[in-house]
Order: sequence, then structure tokens, then C-alpha cells
Amino acid sequence: MNEKGYSLVLVMLTVTVFFIIGFTILSVSIYQAKFTQVRVEDVTSLHDAVKNVEETVAELKAKVEQLTLSTPTQLDLDLGNAQAGFLSELIKRHSVTIEDITDAKGIVRNKLFTRVFRISAPYGSKTVTREVIITNAPSFLKYALGSRENVTLNGGAYIDGNIYTGKDIYVTNVANYIYNSTLYSVQTTFPTTSEKSILFVEGNRYACDHGNGARSCYTISTAFTKNMNDFTAHSLSFQYQGPSVQKEQDDFIDVNFDLTLKDKLLSAAGIDGFDPSKQAQYQSLISLPLSELVEQIKSSFATVVVNDPIDLPTALEGAIASGKSIFLDTSTVPYFDITSLTLNDGQWFIVNGDLTLENAGSLPLQMKGNIIVLGNLTITGQVAFDSTVYVNGNTSIYNTTISGLNGKEVVLLTKGELEIARVNEFTNHFSFTTPNLKGFFYTDSNAVIYAVGSYINIEGGLFARGNNSMIPYTDENGLIVNTYRGETSDSGTNLSFQMPISSEEEQKQYARFVVKHNKDVFINRGLGLPLVKQLAVIVDEIRVQ
Repeated sequence: MNEKGYSLVLVMLTVTVFFIIGFTILSVSIYQAKFTQVRVEDVTSLHDAVKNVEETVAELKAKVEQLTLSTPTQLDLDLGNAQAGFLSELIKRHSVTIEDITDAKGIVRNKLFTRVFRISAPYGSKTVTREVIITNAPSFLKYALGSRENVTLNGGAYIDGNIYTGKDIYVTNVANYIYNSTLYSVQTTFPTTSEKSILFVEGNRYACDHGNGARSCYTISTAFTKNMNDFTAHSLSFQYQGPSVQKEQDDFIDVNFDLTLKDKLLSAAGIDGFDPSKQAQYQSLISLPLSELVEQIKSSFATVVVNDPIDLPTALEGAIASGKSIFLDTSTVPYFDITSLTLNDGQWFIVNGDLTLENAGSLPLQMKGNIIVLGNLTITGQVAFDSTVYVNGNTSIYNTTISGLNGKEVVLLTKGELEIARVNEFTNHFSFTTPNLKGFFYTDSNAVIYAVGSYINIEGGLFARGNNSMIPYTDENGLIVNTYRGETSDSGTNLSFQMPISSEEEQKQYARFVVKHNKDVFINRGLGLPLVKQLAVIVDEIRVQ
């Protein structure tokens, strides 16, 4: 009898256990099904939000590219706003929000064609947003690195941003350099890019792996000459991370340097090309040769004349107080010896001759305001800029640190050669977050960068438009970057090198040439940016908040 009771209890206990297990499995299955459904709905919601934002950006871009550049006021009429017009139609059609944040960015609407919009769409309790900038700025500002001609990347550069090459690109794992007038080459790593970088290449792609001497990328005699037999066509080599490769779909908006320079001189003289009452005067003057134009408008400026450089700071103060743009002839002032220059809004500083900005003190020379140099420009020492600078001659940047001023930067455009050398020479302290050249550097000519002993970290961009002449000591035109990855020092007879001992991913932080793109320039530089007669749309990253 007792055994029957024990059996009953055992059976009931077993049934209970299996019931609990089954109920648990059923509950988990129901939970997983609900979780999967919620996850599917969540992904679908995100996809729909991104799709709505992307389609809005695409339509806005198509509209803007069809607009005729007239006046800033007409641009606002063409676009409308959230209540009426084209933007209102986009909002209704794609169920998005379009916020005009142009004024919040400090942009002068009645003088500039720059507009900034924040486009957003709901995604559950979050929001998908993307900022777009409408501007008539030239295309080179969109890229971290590039040329309308060829681009050559020799060695272990690190590039965070997009690259543009109007013709061919060459990538190698050697860095060329010149020491005591003798040409040398050292093996190093291939370059690395950020994971979001895009290479826009209009021509062919070539890569050369030096292969520990098995192949030789260059023959060295009186010049660095490519051994094309050791270059592989339709190929690219990057260390650890490389860019995606695309054809540029947008038209490249070039800089007409000569026209832009004359336009800025007229703007400095108060002759605005978009002012209907001054259109005739503007057109007659801008067609003159540069020297004649300067003579015609010289009387509109506050001319600074000093015979002793010690009198320069006081003379500049008086000229600034006049409210006019300033005209300085440097034939009587061979050395620009001031601690700072702060212009009022709308004022320009025009230098008739060569200009040297030099500061060897502990505090940087501060330059706020737009500058035109009709001769050559040399920058050395510590300089902080909130400026756009146009140089009609050559520009030399050496033994210097260029920082931003007031959270801004410099956009420097030179018609002649751009030389960047001996920047933080033999410095072996590396940092992605601390640039030593903050700004965009553009040359209408070719450019070659030697960052083998130097350490060059640019926050902004570097672009060489290029021409048909060959870069000295090379067989190439456009832009050439030579850089080592690792520590370097001067042994007295040559350079000494130390490769980093770390993983491929970590090695990128030892790059002696770093460039990180910064889109803020479209907003910060305003009236100083080059004259182009076509609007473009610059798109920022998608953000989920």
C-alpha cells in the first residue's frame, strides 16, 4: 500500500517537472517570437526613416544643382521654407522635418549663398538626422587629399576623409627623401585610411610592393623615376584599412584662381559683383590685368606707409579704425613684426609684395581677417589663423605650427608652388587628436610633401590642382606625398629609422603624415571662400539620436 502511494507521488512529481519545463519552453518561445517581431519592426522602422531622409537629400540635391546662381535672396525664394515652397513639399512627401539652422551657424544670409539644413525622421523613440550644407564653394574643400592631375602616395600616410584624383593614383610602400642634396628611398608601410574614406579616381590605379628589394618601385639617380614594370595596374594596396573606390558622380567645381583673386580685391574695395548698382563697374574692372586693377582701386583702401618696421603696429591700428580694407607695400617693410592682426568684418589686408609671418615666441602670432598677398608668402614659427589667405606667388610653410583661432582655421590658396617642409622635424610624439597644421592648403600648381623626418598632421585638407610641368626630382605632376611610418632621427650622415613594433591596426598612429578632413570650413570661412558660380550640396554623416 505504501509502495503504491510512493509511486503516485513520484508520477505526480515527474508530471509536474515536465509541465514546468514545457511551460518554460513555451514561454521562452513566445518571448523570442515577440522579441523577433519587435526587432523586425525596429529594423523596418530604421530602414524607413533612413530611406525618407536619403530621398529628401537626393531631391534637394537635384533641385539645387539646377538653380541659377543669382542673389542670396533669390536662393531663399527658390528653396522656400517649412511652411511653403519646395522645402515644404519635401516635408509632406517624405514625412520628414527640415530645420533651417543657417542663422544659428552665424551665416550672413543676405551676403552668402551658404545654407545649412537639418533633415530628420522619427525612428521609434529615436530620430535619424542628417545635416546638409548648400554652398557655392569649390569642390576641393570636400576632400582630405587630392589633385586634378595625378596623386602619388609613397609610404605610410594616414588619411581620414575622401581622396580625389582627376587622373591616375600610384600607391607604394617606400618613401623618397632628400638628405644633403642626395636622393634616398626607404621601405616602410603602405598608407592607411579611415573605414569611411572614399577614393574618387577618374583614371587608373597602380600599386607597387617594394618586396624587400625583390621589386624596386623607383630608380634613383638625379630624380625619383618610377619603375612601371614593378607597378601593378588596376590595383591598390593599403595597410590594414583602405578606402572604397568610386567614380565621382558630381561635377568637379574648379577654382579660377586669377578671377577669384580679382573678385576678392574688388570685394575688399567695396565693389560687390551681386550688387545691381555696381554690376557695370564690377564687370569693367574685373576684366583688367591684375596690376591695372590694383592701381584703379588702390584709392579705396587705407594705405599704410611706414619707413621703420617699429612703427607698423601703430599704423595698422589707425588703418583698421578707418573701417576700410588695408593696403601695405612691403618694399619699405621687409619684416612683418607684429604680435597680432585683428580686422573688422568685411575688411581685407592686402599686401603689395612679399609677406613673411614669423613668430619665435612662446605665444602664437594671431591673425584674424582675410588676407591677399600679391607676392610670395612665408610662414614660420607659431601662427594662429582665423583667415582666408590668397597668395599670387609661392607659399613656403616650414618649421611652423599653424593653429586655429576662435575655433576657426585658415584656408590658404596659392597660385604658385606650395612647399611644406621641416614641420616638427624628428618629433616622435604622435597624436591623431592634436594637429600641427589646422586648415585647407590649396595650390594652383603641383605639390610634393616630404614627411620622412617631419611630422605633419593636418586638420582640414591638402589639394594640388596640378599642371603639365614635372615636380622637381620626380617624373610626375599633381600631388606627391612621401612619408615614413615610425620614428626617425638624424644620425649626422643620413636619417635613421625605427619601424613600430605593434599590430597593423595600431601602426597607423605612427604615421608621420596625417590628414583629417573637416567640413566646418564651409561655414566658418564665409565671404573669404573662392568665387564659383555653381551651387553644390555637401552631406554630413547620418546620425541616430
